[in-house]
Amino acid sequence: MFDFFSQLLLSFGIGGFGGFFIGFVTKKIIKILMVLVGLYVVSLFYLTHIEVIKIDTTKLLVTSSSILTQIINFSVSTLAYLPISGSFAIGFILGIIKG
Repeated sequence: MFDFFSQLLLSFGIGGFGGFFIGFVTKKIIKILMVLVGLYVVSLFYLTHIEVIKIDTTKLLVTSSSILTQIINFSVSTLAYLPISGSFAIGFILGIIKG
């Protein structure tokens, strides 16, 4: 009986810690990527403002929506194959909040 509970607590602890770590790192990576994307967009706006380049906004919107759709489809299909336990999900959410 004691062995069952110790194994259960161990699996909850590992899942929770793993989820927290992955959530924390994910949030840090997303923050860095958002800064880089923001700098890129600002540089494009500046180059457009000084008339070095011309941006076709309709083609940009079509391309970006297509890329976003592909990212969402990939994420959904990847998450369908991952065995996510409750403790991992709770740890992931806590990692995102604390990160």
